[in-house]
Amino acid sequence: MNRSLFILLICLFCMSAYANDTSGTVLPTGGVVFEKQDGIKMKTEALYIRPGQIEVRYLFENTTPKDITTQVFFPLPQMPAVETFPQGDLAHDYEFKLWVNDKPVKYEKNWTILSGETDITALVPILFYTEEEIISEAELDRRVEMLRPEERQPFIDKDILKYGWILDPDRGEVQAWKMTDDWQKQLSYSWEQTFPAGKTVSVRHTYVPTAMTTNVGTPFSKCINDESQKYQDFVFIPENERKYSWQHLDAQDYVEYILTTANNWQGPIENFNLLVESPLKSVGCFDGEAFYGGQYFAVNRAHYTPEWDISVDFIAKGDIARPYRPKSEPVLYRVDGPANVRNKPSGKVIGQMENDSYVWVWPKDKKGKWYPVLQNGLQGYTHKQNLIKVF
Repeated sequence: MNRSLFILLICLFCMSAYANDTSGTVLPTGGVVFEKQDGIKMKTEALYIRPGQIEVRYLFENTTPKDITTQVFFPLPQMPAVETFPQGDLAHDYEFKLWVNDKPVKYEKNWTILSGETDITALVPILFYTEEEIISEAELDRRVEMLRPEERQPFIDKDILKYGWILDPDRGEVQAWKMTDDWQKQLSYSWEQTFPAGKTVSVRHTYVPTAMTTNVGTPFSKCINDESQKYQDFVFIPENERKYSWQHLDAQDYVEYILTTANNWQGPIENFNLLVESPLKSVGCFDGEAFYGGQYFAVNRAHYTPEWDISVDFIAKGDIARPYRPKSEPVLYRVDGPANVRNKPSGKVIGQMENDSYVWVWPKDKKGKWYPVLQNGLQGYTHKQNLIKVF
């Protein structure tokens, strides 16, 4: 099997972000190299995004006559290791959990920290208490002061730290130890995985994104023009529905998810399924274009090769409840059909789903043998006999 190596360096502005599984190797220096796996296909991906929780399920298939054992990585893109103006949870725990074939699996954490373009991973563990941690400038100064002179000297010799002026939120402008260049961190979770010849393996992870929140109501998603009439109409609150004096809904939590790492596996994603759930509305970027979603935004794609990543801004009146809990959990099903979708149980036919297509279903909300379903923009009910559970 031929393998080509490349370094995945995704520079993203201070945000909450995640990525599809990929395979790779941890370098002795602490960096991560991601490898292309030509013998393993991603048959199905079910990506469920909501405030405070992201869940991903995959079904992989080994298409070769031999078992393949590789290190599998779930990488986060680069994020600030030190924040000048803290915008999120600095001591964040992603609460990453992993299951393979429905059994819990232990994993390792890997990280790289760059000062500009210089890899300083070997030096910085003394300054960070956990791999996930992001610290403030003031906290960096405190921790550097706690070092012994001989521990601090390598940072000075390599021109990574210097003594200068910083803006402390509590003390104002003060002299302190500061970075000579911005520090960017890349964190990944990894585990060794064997893919048996000719068989499938299911992988599931859940994790808690950082609370990246805007306080100005403007979306972070770069494809959204907040001055456009479409956006203005989307966030407008009629006077009789206003809880507060202002006329617009607020863009709040921001999440970004890296899809393009899926291209490290063999061929396209055979069946890609996205569901964004919002307490009220969401806007964002998918396939490089803006989307405007209500409580749910769903995408089902067959033979999908992602060329862009996903970003989501959740829109709400006031603050989003912490933690946000959906009333009912969606589950991915395959259509045994074709199957009609009706506006209510035994009601009027409003559309049809193709045989072997994929659909989001809320089994706990069923009415008799009729299940609520959502496939792309088609939402209604279908009979239980038309559905086969995927995972």
